[in-house]
Amino acid sequence: MTPNDTVPPPRPGTDEPTRASPADPAGRDVDVLVVGAGQAGLGTAYHLTADPDLRVLVLDAAPIGRSWLDRWDSLTLFTPRRFSSLPGRRFPRGPGGCPPRTEMADYLRDYAEHFTLPVETGVRVHRLTRDGSGFVAVTSSGRVRARHVVVATGPFHRPHRPPASGDLDPNVRQLHSRDYRRPTDVPDGEVLVVGGGNSAAQLALELADAGRRVTVASPGRPWFLPETILGVSMYWWIYLAGVLNADRSAAVSRYIRNRGDAIVGTQLRTLVRRGRVRLLPHRVTGAHGHHVTLADATTVAVTTVLWCTGFRPDTSWIDVPGAVDDDGAPVHDAGESPVPGLHWMGLPWQTRLNSSIIDGVDRDARATAQRIIGSRHRSRAGTRGP
Repeated sequence: MTPNDTVPPPRPGTDEPTRASPADPAGRDVDVLVVGAGQAGLGTAYHLTADPDLRVLVLDAAPIGRSWLDRWDSLTLFTPRRFSSLPGRRFPRGPGGCPPRTEMADYLRDYAEHFTLPVETGVRVHRLTRDGSGFVAVTSSGRVRARHVVVATGPFHRPHRPPASGDLDPNVRQLHSRDYRRPTDVPDGEVLVVGGGNSAAQLALELADAGRRVTVASPGRPWFLPETILGVSMYWWIYLAGVLNADRSAAVSRYIRNRGDAIVGTQLRTLVRRGRVRLLPHRVTGAHGHHVTLADATTVAVTTVLWCTGFRPDTSWIDVPGAVDDDGAPVHDAGESPVPGLHWMGLPWQTRLNSSIIDGVDRDARATAQRIIGSRHRSRAGTRGP
């Protein structure tokens, strides 16, 4: 089971910022700069601000919660409310076992306000460089110098489409899940949904219910987990069994990662069995004109393709040697960069299975904050005389 679909990609905000600072050419100095005010950034700031001596600043280009509001209208988390909380504040009760995107956006805004977290929105970080033993961030509101930087922007920035998408006829309607909002975005008729995760499953269901003829092309045969077992949320069972918090190197974690995405809920499987949705468990390997070719040589005629094929990180703004690999992916060990003072938060499988879902923020954020605070204390101790 890969829970990455729960974490939506940040998008540039067009609203007026909720909190912002005027440009400061002289710059500012802080102890810790957190880049990203989503769940990972806010959870980390919560633990960091427990140390009153730390000067902490959280920056985000978009208003808090905007990344959730920019997803499709019917998006509902597949994690129950009990497993959708950040450290220190329970997710509120409400109708339905799993909260919709609008409630999650409200919760994040309330969380930042309740704990008076030092968040400034409407501020984009253009570049991060090394400066001696610290860092300099060039932002839209001026320079920020920091001893530590936590990159909490998540791995879901650039919508990914297979290269074959560029070989389709211009008259084929193509949408990525990031740009989809509601069934009316998709013309009547046949639609090919490409992807094997929860986003693909949810959108295939929605389009089938709206009368579209849906084919799902999955990179493998998906496996489905029931939402409840004996009337109890599946998440409670895997939590009690120790699977949800299993270390990324544990045997069960390796098995899950090798098997691929699990789809929470069996509704899509039911529609496939009833013949209302066609499932082709093969990866897209090519395309030409109005046809998509799959790995088993099956050719699918298409008029509309909805790509639920995930995202790629955007680390182009990080100009720090050793921070990312040749493909731009973060280099880290459980969130700790080999570059002293640089930290990552909210990455899939950062430490455990649930690292990229909201329930997993607390433990990873606590470890990140302890690493920073411990480093700061060791640095101070090293400067004292005998």
